[in-house]
Amino acid sequence: MGTSFESSSAVFILPENSSRSEGQILKLKHPKDNQTCLAYLSLESKSLNELLYLKEKHVSWFVGDHVLGDTKLSIGTPLDPTFMIIPYLLKNVDKYSPLGQILVDEKYPSAIHLEDLLSESDLSLVADIKPSLDKIIKFNKEKTLNWLSGKVSKVASAMKKCGISPGFNSTLSDEEYTRYACGIVSDYINSSLSVDLQDRLGIQLSVDNSECEKPAKKPKLSSTNDHDACKPAKNSVPKGKEKAPKRKAQKQLAPVNTKGMKSMSSFFKKVETK
Repeated sequence: MGTSFESSSAVFILPENSSRSEGQILKLKHPKDNQTCLAYLSLESKSLNELLYLKEKHVSWFVGDHVLGDTKLSIGTPLDPTFMIIPYLLKNVDKYSPLGQILVDEKYPSAIHLEDLLSESDLSLVADIKPSLDKIIKFNKEKTLNWLSGKVSKVASAMKKCGISPGFNSTLSDEEYTRYACGIVSDYINSSLSVDLQDRLGIQLSVDNSECEKPAKKPKLSSTNDHDACKPAKNSVPKGKEKAPKRKAQKQLAPVNTKGMKSMSSFFKKVETK
């Protein structure tokens, strides 16, 4: 990660190659659901980073000699711009068009910057290209699925190499790694293309809980007092947790006859006041 820098309302943490050069924040269409997402474009390195915001109450950040209070933390993660043009290519599946024309978007005018981030070799991974200076292209589904399959393979290999294991299961099979990697890649393509990718890989993302352990759910945060609802019923024993057997010392204490012994309370008498 590179160093952080400040803006009027946020602190940004970006990769090293992006933090050392000037850039701008772009408002783009997310390739999965066409909703708005923000990305940081590094003008020098020609790299794109998706911005993920973390907003918490009562948080301050030390930036240089300044303390910034109540400020959002924005983390930039590298984003392949090829993903970002796929929604636009899907609107022109039957004809060749110049990339600059395909990327014209009234709602997201910043999309035109994607043209400068993609070379012809990048575009050839997901489209057919006509020899021209204007990057005249047409969507190619077969190429796109091959490219996405390669992405899944790289993510799965990286997870396996780094020992990243979703949930508590540390012995995932290659197929399970592929399934999780496909889920990650599918976060950047629409549902229809995700289904086609699963068919290409011979997997399904919707698996039964018994096949692979899933991460434990985090406690639900709420402003209401629902602690009592989380408590087990009185005198109940949770399933799978039977009463532990008594130790040897406990068994020896159990048959002691307490008949004739005074209770502890008999040693303490109430003092009478005159």
